[in-house]
Amino acid sequence: MRAFDSYIQKMTQKPIFHKEFFAKMHTFKELEFVDVEDLSMLKLLGLPITKYNNYAFTLETLNMPITQGKFCIVDIEANGSKPTLHQIIEIGAVMIENGKEVAEFSSLAKTDVLPDSIEQLTGISLAELQTAPSLSSVLEAFRLFIKDAVFVAHNVNFDYYFISYSLEQAGFGPLLNRRLDTIDLAKKCIEAPKYGLGALTEYLGIGFENHHRALCDAKATAQVFFKALEKLPQEVQSVEQLIAFTKPHNQKKKKKEKPVKPTDTSL
Repeated sequence: MRAFDSYIQKMTQKPIFHKEFFAKMHTFKELEFVDVEDLSMLKLLGLPITKYNNYAFTLETLNMPITQGKFCIVDIEANGSKPTLHQIIEIGAVMIENGKEVAEFSSLAKTDVLPDSIEQLTGISLAELQTAPSLSSVLEAFRLFIKDAVFVAHNVNFDYYFISYSLEQAGFGPLLNRRLDTIDLAKKCIEAPKYGLGALTEYLGIGFENHHRALCDAKATAQVFFKALEKLPQEVQSVEQLIAFTKPHNQKKKKKEKPVKPTDTSL
């Protein structure tokens, strides 16, 4: 977890005074190029910040009902697994607002490098990628699409940090969005043999056209998200409560049985 994320986690506990907030924002390396005292800029980077009163800030997600929340379900394809060495070749996303899908985002991204294994996995050809829009333009469009919605994905850290790193390298600054992992959410709400996207959608009877194509995977993940929300505990009402509920450390741990001492039959 980034130091920034740890600090923002404090805002889920209580509002933070303006002076303290701005002072802390100036200490984060990833925000050096940003006017951190411009709230509209922070919101553009994805932070759902709002005024609590004339003296403090809070997060919009704290009191936002799940049914009114903004969730961007995202999936990427890349020509490798490491953001520092490889590149995103496709981004797909579905925007959910007020409990409904309201928009879609889908684009390939130009590259001249496509390993055979990735071509076979995705069905994307090098010729398609060589004529696709530049990665920079795709990232810029995606940033304007997601805004400050909660970033949702199946194995969210992979997609989130890959995109965030790519945005920084392109000069657009990191993602600051709240995020949620549908693997962890599904494990809390759905009893299934396996939780990989392909296995889970098959188990739930969700139609799946092209696995390992970004928009198709994002759409399938959105359906998993909706299925899981149907089984949420009654007390989970706000967007921030949903994020907290989803985190793995909130899973109930089974109590370990105390070892039974062997009986000494010789006595």
